[in-house]
Amino acid sequence: MSDKIMAEITEQPPSTPNERILEKLLGSTDQDSDEDNEDNLFGDDDWEISFDEVDDHISEFQEDEFVREAFAKGMDLREYARNIEKELSGIEREHEIDYINQAKNFIELHNQIQSCDQTLATMENMLSVFQMDLGNISTEIQTLQDKSFSMNIKLKNRTAVEKNLSTVLEGTVISPSMIKVITEDDVDEAWLAYLMELNKKMTYVKNGQTNNIKAIRDVGPELEKLRLKATEKIRDFLLNKIRSLRIPNTNVQILQQSVLLKYKALYQFVIERYSDVAFEIMHNYINTMRWYFFNHFERYNRTLQKLQNPIGDKFSMIGYDENIRKGGLFGSGKIALQDKTNMFALGNRIDTLRNQDAGVILVHVAENKNQKYPYEALFRSFNLTFIDNASSEYLFIVEFFAKNDKPNVDWAKDIFAEIFDTTIKMGLNSTKQYVETTYDAIGILLCIRLNTQFALELQRRRVPALEGYTNQTNMLLWPRFQAIMDTQIESVRKATNKLVVKDVHPHHITRRYGEFSASILILNEDYNDPILSNNLLRLRNEVEQFLEKTAGAFDEHKNSLIFLINNYDLIITILGVSVYILTYI
Repeated sequence: MSDKIMAEITEQPPSTPNERILEKLLGSTDQDSDEDNEDNLFGDDDWEISFDEVDDHISEFQEDEFVREAFAKGMDLREYARNIEKELSGIEREHEIDYINQAKNFIELHNQIQSCDQTLATMENMLSVFQMDLGNISTEIQTLQDKSFSMNIKLKNRTAVEKNLSTVLEGTVISPSMIKVITEDDVDEAWLAYLMELNKKMTYVKNGQTNNIKAIRDVGPELEKLRLKATEKIRDFLLNKIRSLRIPNTNVQILQQSVLLKYKALYQFVIERYSDVAFEIMHNYINTMRWYFFNHFERYNRTLQKLQNPIGDKFSMIGYDENIRKGGLFGSGKIALQDKTNMFALGNRIDTLRNQDAGVILVHVAENKNQKYPYEALFRSFNLTFIDNASSEYLFIVEFFAKNDKPNVDWAKDIFAEIFDTTIKMGLNSTKQYVETTYDAIGILLCIRLNTQFALELQRRRVPALEGYTNQTNMLLWPRFQAIMDTQIESVRKATNKLVVKDVHPHHITRRYGEFSASILILNEDYNDPILSNNLLRLRNEVEQFLEKTAGAFDEHKNSLIFLINNYDLIITILGVSVYILTYI
């Protein structure tokens, strides 16, 4: 291969046609060759020249850029041709030398190409074998996929069968431990867990009886025995806990939260599995709690009444003279107005309404300190205690006696009404007894405002069961308040008709009216009850008529004016103090 390449390198390349024509036209540079050329140009028979062709060649050469340049410079074309030929020969030799110098690299490149050809041929054989192996593997993979699909179907079928069988076993098989615990052990958290498991099995058996499964028919009697035994234990357990509520000094709320609600699933079980026992437990609880709440609140209310301050009677009105005594023929008796502050001036009594954080009255503490309270404080203490206990009881009833863990408000309200019916009647009767005998309009209005607060608090706690109680309390308080206001206005009217002129100082009716009006205005703040506004307007008109008639009874006009100034100034002063209280206190 290398010899052939060397031969190709040393071989001279043939002359081009243009070079041969130039040689013939211009002649050889050597003299010997010139003679031969002349013989060839003009005497050779094999090559006859045509002058037309010579003209064509000359024209062709003239178009060449280098030929034109040579003609332009007046150069000899023969000399120019020889220079060109020398340059070409030099370049040719340079290329030949370079070609010879690169011959070794060409040989090495040739050898590398042959080696690559051999390597590629080997790789081709390997890839062919690999392709055949891939084809075989693809066939095997397809076979495995088919087998896997078939096995997957079989697995799903077996899993479904296993799941159904497991469900049947779980719903029908009764373990010896379950039988032993339910029949022999006491009720506790572990017993409750077994009871829930028993309930699930009973539910499954009840729902699966239509499937005609023999195992279900066989296990049914055993489950019935366990149901009766579990119901018996639940009944005894819950009735014992309910009876413990009758023990003196028992904290009912703690017992409800820590025991009854903890085991409320027991009651849910008997509701679903033995409704007669569930109703027996419920009615036993209702009777127990009815007795508990009535006794406690009746005793609490009775002791609270002993702490009440004396109240004014029908002679303790704005228009009555506080110096008039009662006693008939002997002229003995007591002052009609027993406690002016409680009757007209609001004073510290507003704290009962504003102090939301104040606790209830502890009777034994108050008795030891010989403390007395206005009726509104007793009203607040009784009703606040009642609302707290009733709210807690209502929420317990909703949660404990719920059916299927779904609270039923109507059902809870019925149970609540049975428990608190007697207590509510006792509370309403106590309020009725007070309002029928009192003439303390300020105390009644304070109770009305307190009752409004109680109603809002019950709404916030979401306890609708006491809505009727607060409404009935309002129906007792508002009519009595209106009756007392009518009596107050009538007392001023009677005082006007029985006018006795004393002096120019403020009249006691004016002072009472100012204090009473200021108290009503303070208690009407943020309420704007039209009933109060109308009553105050009526009372103001009567007081104005009284003052005008009294002023007209003075002999001197000066005294009349002084009397009016003193009385109206007192009213303005008292009302100004009430505005200060509303604004800054």
